[in-house]
Amino acid sequence: MSETAALMGKIAALRQRLQQAQGLATEAGSAAAALFAEESEASDPAAFLHKQVNLAAAQQALLDDSLRQLTEGQDRPLEAKALPIRLTAQARRLLEQGREILAQLRSLGEILDEPTSPTTLRPPGDSLVKLYREVTAMTDTTLRMIQAFPNAPSAQLHLCQGLEPILALIGQRLAVLFDGVSRRQHDKDQLNVLKGIMTALLERKPIDVKTLIRLGETVLAEAREQEPLVFHPGAGEAPADWIPAHSLNVAQVMARLVRHDPDLRGRPLDAILAALVHDVGMLETPAELLSQQGALNDESRRIVEAHAFAGTRLAGRLFPGGGWLLEAIEGHHERVDGTGYPGGKRDMQISPLARLLAVCDVYAAQCAERPYRPARETRTALTDTLLMADRGQLDKQGAEHLLTLGFYPVGSVVELTDGAIGMVVATPVGRHDLQSPARPVVALWTDPQGKPLPVPRFLDLVQSDHGGIVRSAPLGERMALMTRFYRTAA
Repeated sequence: MSETAALMGKIAALRQRLQQAQGLATEAGSAAAALFAEESEASDPAAFLHKQVNLAAAQQALLDDSLRQLTEGQDRPLEAKALPIRLTAQARRLLEQGREILAQLRSLGEILDEPTSPTTLRPPGDSLVKLYREVTAMTDTTLRMIQAFPNAPSAQLHLCQGLEPILALIGQRLAVLFDGVSRRQHDKDQLNVLKGIMTALLERKPIDVKTLIRLGETVLAEAREQEPLVFHPGAGEAPADWIPAHSLNVAQVMARLVRHDPDLRGRPLDAILAALVHDVGMLETPAELLSQQGALNDESRRIVEAHAFAGTRLAGRLFPGGGWLLEAIEGHHERVDGTGYPGGKRDMQISPLARLLAVCDVYAAQCAERPYRPARETRTALTDTLLMADRGQLDKQGAEHLLTLGFYPVGSVVELTDGAIGMVVATPVGRHDLQSPARPVVALWTDPQGKPLPVPRFLDLVQSDHGGIVRSAPLGERMALMTRFYRTAA
């Protein structure tokens, strides 16, 4: 028995020494393999590349796991999905930034009357709503990516490197969205103010003339700051909707021309105030006559022409001592050749303000959409207005002031002959030949194939042999193109 025990002890001791020897051999082999690997990487680029591929495969496995978690959590709200056990400081900062953007989007959704759930969105059409959807979807995906992060800090840092520029891009598009919503609200507020003034005049309600003066000062300041000239179509078919829109359009054109008129440049605000309410008498005209297509009979024409006297009577409450403003409102349909109404005046019988107001009225009316016809291109509107002046109907000097706007005013979105798209940022100054009004300075957003440029490319068509402009985009298309390309080139 003792011999057996002694034999078993020897066997155990031998096994222990064998295991120690095997351990030493393994460590030596690992060290040798590491040394060999280093030498191989130095001498064999293929081995080094193989190692890098293996590391990339491991990182790809982490990404695949994150994407799997994203897919499984698509139908769950963000708040219901658990975060990783531990986030790095960078990942936590990105998460807070994304949540802040999401809160801003929710506030914009209330302004746009757009629900934030992607399953209940309205049909597409509104360019701002479309941009809102894109930014919301990008933010939602980014937050879900962060929530699907693996727990490994190194993997989180690697993913943050990709998500940080995505959040920066979302921030840029969000700024474009806020600016578009702000501008839309600004235009809506201006139209509502003017509509309220006209309605109060029509209904004989009290009016604070200071409200009209503040609106006129805003229009004048925007013209001085070279804000884009955008023609408002009005909100509906009712005269109470499109008549204030037309009057605001006329005031915007007047604000850009009056500084070039030697008789009126000293009192520009008065000219704009007259333009803002020059068509208020139209509110007393039957709506069916204003929307009628084709020629009017004699009786209907007399009813429509009466709006000049009606406007003078209604506006008299605003300008009790402003005889020259009321004279301009009454005479904005007079024609230099005596064919206008209501008095059939001609030449110098028509006041300078009435002559310029007539030019602005004719031009702006063609540039804006009406219930019974689409808007004309600004180039066509300017050409027709100049032709009317050439035939002796409009004041020629006043019509030539329109050339300072060019065929394509600042802010117009245009398509060039080669297919490139851009925005007019400046018009030729000091030249009144036949070519310069049609060849402004354009900030190109795309190349001829329609691909967005990384930054805008400025092209002076007067100085360039480049082809000209094919067309300008109407208001709806202009907004869609701006939200599509400006956010890329900004």
